[in-house]
Amino acid sequence: MSSDAVCFCGSMRRQKKCHPDISRESLAAKMLTLYSRVDTLIISYYSKHKVKPVCKKGCSECCSTLFCVSIVEFFLICREMIKFDPKRTAQVKHRVLQAINYLEKEQPALLDYFKFDHSGQNFNNMSLRIYELSKSVKIECPFLTGFSARQSTCSIYNVRPLICRIFGTTYYTSFEDMYICSRIGTNNRIMDCGPSTIDIWDSFIKDILTVNYNGASYRGSVYPLIYWLYLAAQDLENPRAYLGSERRKKYFQMPYIEAKQKILLRHIL
Repeated sequence: MSSDAVCFCGSMRRQKKCHPDISRESLAAKMLTLYSRVDTLIISYYSKHKVKPVCKKGCSECCSTLFCVSIVEFFLICREMIKFDPKRTAQVKHRVLQAINYLEKEQPALLDYFKFDHSGQNFNNMSLRIYELSKSVKIECPFLTGFSARQSTCSIYNVRPLICRIFGTTYYTSFEDMYICSRIGTNNRIMDCGPSTIDIWDSFIKDILTVNYNGASYRGSVYPLIYWLYLAAQDLENPRAYLGSERRKKYFQMPYIEAKQKILLRHIL
């Protein structure tokens, strides 16, 4: 593939100027391609319909809800954090440790569930379990900037996880009663007037989270972003070193099927 080829992420820029450190066949590229697919779907759908999504720039109400994200999404965020100055990075770490301290004192059952090994579990069932356990929990995303839920913005917007792109704009599950936010209500409202991203979500589970080996399927662990950050808290001051050559190779360079085998089958192969 020519270094002058258009980038896989949908930016229409040359890859060498956009994501020169990420191979087109890598897990990170697969994830960025899914981001592009969902963004294009949302823009295209609402440009042809009178009904517009309630979610608008500046609102961050759903950013205090605990969603599950994959480890490759977390590493893409770490890649973005390389651009942060030390003060900003320290602020993120402080917010993470505050949140975990709150969970230890007020929501120990939820924190214990995070600590459990979720690999191999049904992703939808696990996500619904976390949703049920965290209904009353409000932990603001450490990457928010601003002063209130109506005035905050996302400081990692370009690499925000898939669930952040879908939530409030499309439906990815048939769970109608899932509460979204005070402005939207439940998922049923979106199902009535918005597009479906169920196929994109299925691709996320299949292409990013799951590997088949010897007739069996294996799936990696997923956690809320706040917990991924907590697991890496000791290394957040230097995200470049934290990513390191080995992680960059597996997630950003290696062909994604080979990478998934090395990551998800590390205790088997």
